[in-house]
Amino acid sequence: AVASILHESSSCALDIQNMGCVGSKIAEPDGGGLSKTDKAPGDAGEPVLPSKAADGDDDLGWVAHDTSPTTPAGVLAARRGGGVVATNSGHAACALDVRIQIELEGGWRDCGADEAKQICEHLSSGESRFQITARGQVYAIDFSGDEAGGKQTNVSTGKTRRLRVLDTDGDIPPEEEDSKIDHVSTFPASPEMEQQRSYGPQSKRGGASMHPFRVLEGNLHAQKCFANFEANEARLCGEWAVFYHSYSFAALIYEVHAAVGSVLFRFRSQYATLPRILVHEFNDIPDAPTLVHRFDTEFATSKRDHHPDFRRVGLSVMCSLASTGPEACTAMVFVSGYSCKDLSFKGVLENLLESCYVPKKKVKQLANEIIAMSEKHGLDVSQFGGKPCQSGKAGHLMQLFIKRNLVDKLCYAAKPYGPRDDERMPISKWMNSNSSFQVGQARVVAHPKYFMQANCVRMFVASADPTFHKNRQAFQSELIQKLGLILGEPSLREKAATGIYGGTLPSWWTSEDQRKHR
Repeated sequence: AVASILHESSSCALDIQNMGCVGSKIAEPDGGGLSKTDKAPGDAGEPVLPSKAADGDDDLGWVAHDTSPTTPAGVLAARRGGGVVATNSGHAACALDVRIQIELEGGWRDCGADEAKQICEHLSSGESRFQITARGQVYAIDFSGDEAGGKQTNVSTGKTRRLRVLDTDGDIPPEEEDSKIDHVSTFPASPEMEQQRSYGPQSKRGGASMHPFRVLEGNLHAQKCFANFEANEARLCGEWAVFYHSYSFAALIYEVHAAVGSVLFRFRSQYATLPRILVHEFNDIPDAPTLVHRFDTEFATSKRDHHPDFRRVGLSVMCSLASTGPEACTAMVFVSGYSCKDLSFKGVLENLLESCYVPKKKVKQLANEIIAMSEKHGLDVSQFGGKPCQSGKAGHLMQLFIKRNLVDKLCYAAKPYGPRDDERMPISKWMNSNSSFQVGQARVVAHPKYFMQANCVRMFVASADPTFHKNRQAFQSELIQKLGLILGEPSLREKAATGIYGGTLPSWWTSEDQRKHR
């Protein structure tokens, strides 16, 4: 079986998050709609050979370039519009789903409900320096610094203590998850789960033809990769819907995300890469319904799913290992390899490291070391000033399992270039059916809060290049060790985690090395 993610176009976007770039005969995303006269390749059920896409704006524009610190005040002000009611110490505190903690001699403790309410109200109004009254005392609160969290100073005594903001939006400590990412629930199956298991692996439902796999003949490595993906589907089809996302030169960005996630948030990077990591970039588009609304009101007439704001949060995916379209054949994409314009994205890597709070003075050296490390293990980094992989096959395939109760929250059925496909909505109804999934795209909101929790999203990856596929775990271990040394100080880890997570921290987070808990 094929793990097809979206094909990243040969027009050299690190991650062309758009299925329409593959073998497309549909109008380019210049702001208009799809051509009514052009038929999408693959509609007749035949595999489409990937071809060069027209030159466009797909050049890693989704990778963050703003490396300014993310403060609780800014993030919480942005959240206030959602009207989410938060609690602190078990009491209603403010219209934010957070907890405020203070560092006492015995460690971090929740602030009182009234104190937390006052702090939240000021922060959600965009204030970073203000005063509150609690227990008959006046306290000066300061969240304006670039360090993690803030400070509380007793105006009378001058006594200062640290404050921090914890996110309580459904965070589950990773150590409370299944000990193995591929573990299958041993609880009695619900009737719905039993029905999904009776339907069988998603890619084989509806009498789907396996003829797309003919392109794998003679490629033993690819056949083994797809067999593993097929086995994953058979094992997890009861509780999980599966999607397939394809990428090539974005691999290094995804790998760095995964390593940072491992060091700071206990992400299990040995299993897969991490497409996105900056939680605060999802404040405006936290879910699929919001992404659809933004598409209909803004992106539909402005680059569609090539729009940087779309691609910053969204992944283009296929829904079957044996997918034939529209626009892409999963198996063909994996084995055909990719070509790309002679562009360099080394600066993008440096910006990414800085946005992950690597100290500025270490960024350039670390970027060079990561590129050299990639070359050593066989990862194609030709677009970052390094060497191409030996096989010339720079493609990677991500198998993306999403808990069925989260499908409508994180996904929507899509046509090429991102318009909603109403015939397959709500997508959860379609994904829960016994239909064939060979034809049909989707878009997924790759929210790191969910993607870093194995009880919500589970991922597996395969690389078309056999050398890097074999070496990937060793590469990740070496990369994690390097980043772990650079982010070694607890205060720096906390600053990095706070900034990446969006001004808050997961409720379970501690400043010790998170790799100990993986």
